[in-house]
Amino acid sequence: MNRPEGKDRKEITVNGITYTLWTEERQPECSCAVEYMDERAFFAENGQCFYAQAVSCEDVEGEVVIPEEVEGHSVMSLAPYAFSAKRMESLILPVTLREAGRYVFYRSFRLKKLCFSDTFTDIGAGAFTGCRLEEIEIDFYQGEQSCLKFIVDEIRYALWVTLRYHRSDGRIDTAKVVFPEHYEEAVENTPARIVETHYHGAGGYYRQTFYNKKLNFKEYDSLFPLALAQENEEILTDIAAYRLLFPYCLEKKAEDKYLGYLAGHMDWAGRASVKRENLDMLRFFGERRLWEKEALNRAIEIASGEKKLEALALLMEQKRNLFPGRRKTFDL
Repeated sequence: MNRPEGKDRKEITVNGITYTLWTEERQPECSCAVEYMDERAFFAENGQCFYAQAVSCEDVEGEVVIPEEVEGHSVMSLAPYAFSAKRMESLILPVTLREAGRYVFYRSFRLKKLCFSDTFTDIGAGAFTGCRLEEIEIDFYQGEQSCLKFIVDEIRYALWVTLRYHRSDGRIDTAKVVFPEHYEEAVENTPARIVETHYHGAGGYYRQTFYNKKLNFKEYDSLFPLALAQENEEILTDIAAYRLLFPYCLEKKAEDKYLGYLAGHMDWAGRASVKRENLDMLRFFGERRLWEKEALNRAIEIASGEKKLEALALLMEQKRNLFPGRRKTFDL
């Protein structure tokens, strides 16, 4: 969607973000007051459609939320460079958004988290150049296609991605996946007078598990043996634990592999979950009886030392249930 020109164009700044507002004429058959779910465009009785595009912003910080509409105009796009070199840490995009221009987040090195929906499908080249995004959250309303493939291809660092599939009956299916880091290295082979490309990390393979803009969970899970040979314990634990905690499209064979890995690495998994105060993960470990006594004791020590009181209470309860102590008896 190009930046609009003409007499109907107007600019307005809201909460430090400048938007361009414009109006498009529609055919008479579109003149009823309807919100189209595929376009999220609002039509007035006279057949006009009101759009908005975020074109620039001040040096915003912290969490930034883009509204669905500005003065009755549906926010449909982000202009090229609109959020480049900003200090925001988290950005929440509206369900009305359809596209973002090239280099839209260029050198926004503090941007760690991005939230959007499956209506956001088109991103310009270089959008995440100079970014080190860590978290992505996507809400799906119209199927399972998204622009996630484009984003993970642009970012070589590890990414933690939450996918929420909203069903027509109100149910929400959730998946959480990790894309490991990967990078390429050019190595000169002097005798052969050629330059060879060496690939590091399993992340490149995980980024190929998309078909028609949909994540193929079966293919994703099949890569875990490869990740075991190339990734560190932190990444491996998160891949296994999150697939088990949110088992969307998880087959039994893959489930057994993830459980087997966690059972042998509970010391790391427990310590990491306590430090993050991930109570859902700690509850899962107890419910699946994955704890070894030594690993549970170390997790309790960390929770106590770092004053993680909720985690400490939960772990103490799990210890009483999983490893009940012997009652003392006395001879009279």
